[in-house]
Amino acid sequence: MSRAAAGKANDSEQKAPDDVPPLVPIGLLSDVLLSPDLAPHILAQLPTTEHAVKGTCRAWRRGWKETLKKRERPRLVVIGGHDGMGEFVNSLERYDPSTNEWEGEAVAPMPMARLFVGTAVLDGKLYAVGGQSEADDATSNLVERYDLATNAWEAVAPMATARDGHAVAALDGKLYAVGGYNPDDGYLSSVERYDPAAIVWEAVAPMARARQGHDMAVLDGKLYAVGGLGGGALSSVERYDPATNAWEAVAPMAEERDELAVVVLDGKLYAVGGYYLDDDDELSSVERYDPPLDAWETVAPMATARSRHAVAVLDGKLYAVGGGNGGGSLSSAEQYDPALNAWEAVAPMARARLDPCVRV
Repeated sequence: MSRAAAGKANDSEQKAPDDVPPLVPIGLLSDVLLSPDLAPHILAQLPTTEHAVKGTCRAWRRGWKETLKKRERPRLVVIGGHDGMGEFVNSLERYDPSTNEWEGEAVAPMPMARLFVGTAVLDGKLYAVGGQSEADDATSNLVERYDLATNAWEAVAPMATARDGHAVAALDGKLYAVGGYNPDDGYLSSVERYDPAAIVWEAVAPMARARQGHDMAVLDGKLYAVGGLGGGALSSVERYDPATNAWEAVAPMAEERDELAVVVLDGKLYAVGGYYLDDDDELSSVERYDPPLDAWETVAPMATARSRHAVAVLDGKLYAVGGGNGGGSLSSAEQYDPALNAWEAVAPMARARLDPCVRV
């Protein structure tokens, strides 16, 4: 019997172990796994003898789990912004806290370049709402939506009112555009809500106080509009309940803050940095709001004073990213640990960014 025939005979007599999954033809790997970065790992693990099949399959399973765990690890994603010199930053950067490293990639530029845009993420897509046109400084009601999966922008229904310096947030599957400014109406107290299913904006109850340069966050199913500018820098805070379509005042901050950033961590609202009009200077201070107590308390300040920055929460820690200080734009980032009540610097971004959008 030839060596090849003997091999075939042995193959027909041996049964594959029950716990070995069926092998996937190499030509189908990309279709099955939908993950190009797994291919080198799998190719390196291909068996050189038929007796290595069982061990190889186990190695593949381990490799898949380890690689998928790495790919699924939450990361901070910073998108867009501008450099303070009129140049828009058409890229995104991802921060991995486990390695303290950023990686970047290009994104499609916004079809109409705008400053002072309100941004929020809804259903996995980034909405750029209103703002001031870079071309003619006109305040806009334009709304565009960016899909990270397709790297493409599309226009959606415009707002009824042109706004810049407003705040945008997502709540209960809808988008809210709150306050802002336009040359015809001045500071705005009005609020619009976008329903992506109906593709329409509708007016809801206005705030008690017109404001621009404020920020907003969602806590316990309610919107909080914090600080801003309206005939002077504001320390006031208002809370919107969609169930009653009504705003109510809550305790004000200790400091007036314009161009601040707001985020929720461990059931509390943080007001981070901003601009203090009376001193014509950025703030490094941070305040924390406790809803049951309806009270603010001061926590540790950032190392760097900043305004027009972005904040987000990742793995139980607060990150402050980019912004401006002393007329210049920042690439630096800081991390706040509430257990230690302390900030520490993390790796800076590759690009300085004013008014970026950040998501996890």
